[in-house]
Amino acid sequence: MKRWLSAAALAVAAALVTSCAGPLDPRTDDPDTLVVHSRFSAGTQGADVYARVVRQFERENPGLHVKNVFNGDDIFNSFETSRLAHKEADVLLINLYDKSFSWTGLGATPPVDRYLRDWHVTGRVQPAALKAWTDEKGRLRAFPWMGFTWPLLVNKDLLRKAGVAEVPRTTDALLSTVRALRAHGIAPLTVGGNDWSGQKFLMQVMQGYLGPEAARRVFAEGGYCDEPAAMKGLRLFADLRDAGLFVKGAQGLGADQMNADYFEQRAAMMPAISSTIAAVPAKVASATEVTGFPVPADGVPPRPSLYNGLTSTGIWLTPNGTEKLSLSRKFISFLYRKDVVQQFIDDSGYVMNLRDQRPSSKLPLVSRSVEVSHGPDVSEVVMPDAYVPAAVSAPLNRATSIAYTPHTSTTAMCEALDTAYRS
Repeated sequence: MKRWLSAAALAVAAALVTSCAGPLDPRTDDPDTLVVHSRFSAGTQGADVYARVVRQFERENPGLHVKNVFNGDDIFNSFETSRLAHKEADVLLINLYDKSFSWTGLGATPPVDRYLRDWHVTGRVQPAALKAWTDEKGRLRAFPWMGFTWPLLVNKDLLRKAGVAEVPRTTDALLSTVRALRAHGIAPLTVGGNDWSGQKFLMQVMQGYLGPEAARRVFAEGGYCDEPAAMKGLRLFADLRDAGLFVKGAQGLGADQMNADYFEQRAAMMPAISSTIAAVPAKVASATEVTGFPVPADGVPPRPSLYNGLTSTGIWLTPNGTEKLSLSRKFISFLYRKDVVQQFIDDSGYVMNLRDQRPSSKLPLVSRSVEVSHGPDVSEVVMPDAYVPAAVSAPLNRATSIAYTPHTSTTAMCEALDTAYRS
């Protein structure tokens, strides 16, 4: 969105807001009511904890109220539409991804550097998280809050059924494991080959040969077909695919089907972000080892690879929120409080970007994922989301499905990826 205040855009936004008065018209002039826009609708990961802490905030601050506005994946568009009409929420809880990278630069959200400092919460934030949420001009886009881990989950019980004693750490060992699992009728690895989960996994495997500098460049600009290391990484992916690594029909699956496959023990392995790890059933969790994805012996990462991230959810202040700065400060400071943060860690399994918090005793698999993901036995690779342009994200997800289609050539794969940057 090039211009936030164009007359035509405002007219369109006003029409949309009028026709969808509920979720797109959250503004209230009540100085004692804070409007918060998030994904924490009932039934989503962490929604029960969020609802509980909101009630706690209202109990501790008699006379103050929180009005919640919820959206799913359309939250980016919903916020932009409401902002165009100056009817956005006061506080926004959302990840740094896709369109949100541009908001502070376009004036849709104010930088929060001075608020972090003036409200005396800088010391709560991990330094790496501050860096991750800061744009190229040194502006802190939002208050860092949640991060994530994204390792590989391996069901050791299913491996044992196939006679596999060790979790594979190299692609050669992985190919042997795939053959053994297939011989026993067990699908080796499940993944959502038709959405974001499959896109991230494709890019992770490709980095078996693609170094960090080149990865950042192609994620930002495209040019997969012209980058030899990227092509070698795509060949690795194709070889694993055609050797039978993925569940049947992976090119048409999404993250929900992927999760169900692993949760119901229909597949032995799954790349999983920490919010998904928190939902692994206890029986499956007890049989699960957390690790990185096996890497080629002649590849770039020296150890099994995974993603770590610091940009899962931030607390964004909006222009409307600056008009209620005292109330916004109370709520944001409350969400930074150790006892409140600990509730999200203990009961939702969220990985938080804040210092001096203890691991979850209720969700040991998540705690294990944090320990492993920041330990010496894995290699962290470049997360595409920090570099892929916003306009490319959706086309890139669609192009990913081609890579998961059996026997697709590496040329067809790279051409589909490059086309996403021109769409």
